[in-house]
Amino acid sequence: GEGKKAARKQRGEMQRAVLGCLYVILAAGSVSKYEIEEYESLADARAIVVAGNARFTVLSSAMVRMEYSNDTEGGNVMFEDRASLAVVNRKLPVPEFKTYENDTAVFIETEELKLTYIKNQPFSPETLRVDSLDDNSAFESWTYGMDSTTDDGNLFGTFRTLDGQNNVQLNCTTNGKDHCEFGLTSRSGWALINDHGVPVLDENDFWADENGVMLKNQDVVDIYLLAPGRDYKRALYDYQSIGGSVPIVPRYALGAWFTRWYNFELADVKRIVEEYKQHGLPLDVFTLDMNWHTKNDWTGYSWDQNLFKYPEHLMAYLKDVNGLAVAANLHDANGINSWETGYQEACDFLKLNASKGDRIQLDLANRQYTTALDDIILRPKEKTGMDFWWIDWQQGENRGNTGQAEREKMNPTIWLDKMRVTDPIRRCVDSGDCTNKRGMVLARFGGLGNHRYQVGFSGDVKKLSWSNLAYQPYFTLTAANVAYGYWSHDIVGPGNDPEMYTRWIQWATVSPVMRSHDRGGSAGDCASWPNDFPPNRGCWIVRPWLVPDKYAKVVRSALQNRAKLTPYFYTLSRMAFETGISPLRPMYYDFPEEDMAYKSQEDGSFPQYMLGPSILVRPVVAQMDGNSQLAENQELWVPPGLWIEKFTHKVMKGPSVESMTYSLEEIPMYVKPGSVIPETVFTQGEIGQAKRNPKTLVFSIYPGEQTGNVSVYEDDGASYDYLKKAYAWTTLSYTRNEYGVNVTISMEGDFKDSSPRDNVIIRLVGSPPLKVVSLNEKGLKSSIVGGIGSYSYDGPELTSVVETGPVDASKGAVSLTTSFAYPEDDWTAFSGYKGMIRKAGMAKYVLDEQRKVPGESQTISDNLSQVAGTGEDLSYLATGKGGGIDEFQKRISAISSQYKSASDEVNGLSGVQDGRKQYAVNLLKTLLDV
Repeated sequence: GEGKKAARKQRGEMQRAVLGCLYVILAAGSVSKYEIEEYESLADARAIVVAGNARFTVLSSAMVRMEYSNDTEGGNVMFEDRASLAVVNRKLPVPEFKTYENDTAVFIETEELKLTYIKNQPFSPETLRVDSLDDNSAFESWTYGMDSTTDDGNLFGTFRTLDGQNNVQLNCTTNGKDHCEFGLTSRSGWALINDHGVPVLDENDFWADENGVMLKNQDVVDIYLLAPGRDYKRALYDYQSIGGSVPIVPRYALGAWFTRWYNFELADVKRIVEEYKQHGLPLDVFTLDMNWHTKNDWTGYSWDQNLFKYPEHLMAYLKDVNGLAVAANLHDANGINSWETGYQEACDFLKLNASKGDRIQLDLANRQYTTALDDIILRPKEKTGMDFWWIDWQQGENRGNTGQAEREKMNPTIWLDKMRVTDPIRRCVDSGDCTNKRGMVLARFGGLGNHRYQVGFSGDVKKLSWSNLAYQPYFTLTAANVAYGYWSHDIVGPGNDPEMYTRWIQWATVSPVMRSHDRGGSAGDCASWPNDFPPNRGCWIVRPWLVPDKYAKVVRSALQNRAKLTPYFYTLSRMAFETGISPLRPMYYDFPEEDMAYKSQEDGSFPQYMLGPSILVRPVVAQMDGNSQLAENQELWVPPGLWIEKFTHKVMKGPSVESMTYSLEEIPMYVKPGSVIPETVFTQGEIGQAKRNPKTLVFSIYPGEQTGNVSVYEDDGASYDYLKKAYAWTTLSYTRNEYGVNVTISMEGDFKDSSPRDNVIIRLVGSPPLKVVSLNEKGLKSSIVGGIGSYSYDGPELTSVVETGPVDASKGAVSLTTSFAYPEDDWTAFSGYKGMIRKAGMAKYVLDEQRKVPGESQTISDNLSQVAGTGEDLSYLATGKGGGIDEFQKRISAISSQYKSASDEVNGLSGVQDGRKQYAVNLLKTLLDV
C-alpha cells in the first residue's frame, strides 16, 4: 500500500528529472500586478515535461496544458509562460503523476489520465492523445484535433450580449455571436481551452507593447484539456485555479438596483428614492444612465450642468443620507473630447496640444491613454462618490486599436472590463492612491477570463416578450459553465401587460443580480395625456408601483423576499470565489447522470436551476390562462429524492416530471429536506439595507434529516480585506428527533462587525408547536405573537418560531434546546397543509369580492372559510389556550378532509362569474392529491 505508493512517487520524480535533463526549459513568467490575487503564470518546474518542441504541464490529475512551439532562441525552444487574459495562474500544487518514455513516445500518467505523445512530431491525431484511466468516468479518450466546437456533448457557455436578440442558440459554431465561448463542461467528460489567440500580458498586466501591438502567444499550439468526466463542479474548480478566482462582489450588488434612461436631475432622483421608501421596497444601487453627462456626443465623461450643477449634493443625498451605491453609464467609443472636464490635463499627460481642441482618440492598446482616461478623466468623479461604472455599448469589436490583424480574441469589451475592475489596485500599486475598495463594473461579456471582472450587463433585448423572458433563465444558468455567474438583465415590462412585468420581477429576484432598468420605452410618444392611473399604459413599466394593486402587492413581496435572502446570496458569492461555481447553476451540476437535468433549453422549456446547494427554483415564465388567471400545465422536473415546495410545504418525490399550476403569487421554489436557509429581516421604509451585515439572522430549518448545518459568510462587504482573512463564518448546526430540535450557533473568523446579534430567529418549518425552549440553559417564554426572548407558533406557515434576543456567538457557542408539544412521528405529516390554508384564503378572497363565499349569507357549511382561518387558530391553540394542543392536533388532522370538502362546495357554487369560479376551483384542485 503506502510503500508501493511512495515507490511510485519516487519513480515518477526520477523520470521527470531525467526528461528535464534532456531538454532545456526557458521561462518568462510573471506575477500578476493588478489582479485581486498574486497569480503566478509560470508553473512549478516539477509539473512540466518537455519533449523537443512539445511541452506538457500537469495542472491537476484531470487537467493538462499541451504546447507546441517553433520559436527558438540560442538553439533552445521557447514556450509561452506569460499570463493570458484567459489563464493567469499556473503555479499550482503539483499533482502526483509519473512520466516515462520509450524509443518513440513520451507518456504521462496521473491518477485519472494517460497522455501519449509521439516524439519529435508536430501535434496531430496520430501523435497526441489522452486516455482515461478511470473506468467510471464519462471521459474515455481525446486526440489532437478534437475540440469543443465539434463535441456534441458540450454544454455551452455564453456570449457577449443579448442586444437586439431573441432566444438565440448558445452553440458558438452556429450562432455567430461575439466572444461566444463553449462550456468548460461536457457530457462527453472533457472540454478544451484554446489559448493561442488570446492576448498575453506583460509584467505590468498590459496586453500590448510600447507601439500598441498586441502581445501574442508565441506557441504554435497552446491548449488545455479539462477531463474530469461529468464532475462539472470540479471542471469549474480546475478552471478557476488557472483562470483566477471569481471575486466576491460588493454586498450592495446583491440588493435591488434601479436605473432608467431619463433626464433626471436631483429633485427627480429624490422623488424616485422617496417612492421606494413609501412603497416599502428595497433599493440598494442607483444607476444613472447616459443622461447624467453632457449631450455633445454619445460619449461623455462630464456632468451635465443643466441637471447636476453640484454633483456632491447628489452624492450626499444618495450615499450619506440613504446609504445607496451609485454608478453611471459610459460609452467609451469616441474618446476624450475637448469639452470634457480634465481635457487639458489629459493632453498635458499625453503630450498633446490642447489648443487644437482635437479629439483624443480611444486607444486601448496605449497604456498612457488608458491611464489618462481612467485616472485624469474618471477618477475625480469617483472621488466625488461614484462607486463603479456601467460600460454600455462600446466600440463595436475593433475600436480603440483592437482591430489588429490576426487578433482573434483581442476585443475592447474585456479590456475595458479589466481596466475598470482593477483600477483601484493599479492606482494603489503605481501611485499610492489606495482606497482598498473592491472594483466592480456593469458590462458585457468579453470572452473567457471575464469572470474575474463582474458583473454582467446582458444589453437590450430585441423586444419585451414572453419568449425572451423564458430564455433568460437558460441563458443565465448556462453562463455558469464558463464561471460567468453574475449576468444581470434589464428588468422592465410592457405598459399593457403588468403580468409579464410581474413575472420578470419575480425571475430577477431569484437571479444573481436584481436590476430594474428601462432603456427608453418608459417615456416618449407612448405617454398618454392626461396621465390616468396606472399612468402611461402604452409606455414600459420600470417603477414597481406603477401597476394595478393586484400586481403591485406581488411585486413588493418578491422584492422584499429577495432582500431577506441577502445572507444566502452573499454566502453563495463567497462559495463562487472559492470554487468557481456560480450562485445560479444548472441542474446537471447536481444530477449529472439524469437525462432530465439537461432539458432546460433556449425555448424556455424546463426553466429551472439550483440556487446554491439547497434550493431548486423554477420561475414562471409563461402567461397565465386568461380566464382562470393561473399559469397551468407548467412542466417541472423533480430530481431524485424528496423535495419540499416552499409555497405549499407539499413534499414531492422524484425523479418525475409534473404538470404544475401556479398562481400569480408563486415563485416556485423547492427545498432539500434537512436544509437550513439563512435570511435576514427587511425593514419597510428603509433603503440601503443590502450593504449592511444583518444584526438579525433568520434560520429556516426544514424537516427531513436528523442532523444538518449551514454557514453564513460575512465580511465588510466593500473592501479587499477578505483576501487577508478579515471575514467570519456563523454556523448553525442542529440535531433533530421526534421530541425536538437542538441547535448550536458558533462563529469563527477575524471579522466581528455583526457581533453581538440583536436577535437570531430560528424557524422550525413544518413542525409541531414547542412546549419548552431554553437558550444557554435559560428558559424562554411562550407567546402568541412572538417577540424578543420568546417562542411562538406561526400557524399559517405551520412553523415554530424562536427569537433568542441578543446573542454573541463570537464569545462562545450558543446552545438552544427545544421540545415539541407532541412527538413528530412523521415529518411529512404536514405535507401540503400550508398550501391548503394559503390557497383556501386566496380562493376565499376572490369569492368574497363577489360575495359568493359559501356561508356568506346563510347558515350552511363553510369549509373554505374554516380552512382559510385554520392557520391563525393554530397560532392561538399552540400556546395551550382554547383547547390547547389536543385541539391543535384535531384541527391539523381535519385540514385535508375540510379542504376537499371546500373544493367540492366551491365547485358547486352557482351565480359566480366564470373566470372567478374557474380560478378558485383550479387553484384548490392543485392540492387535492395530497
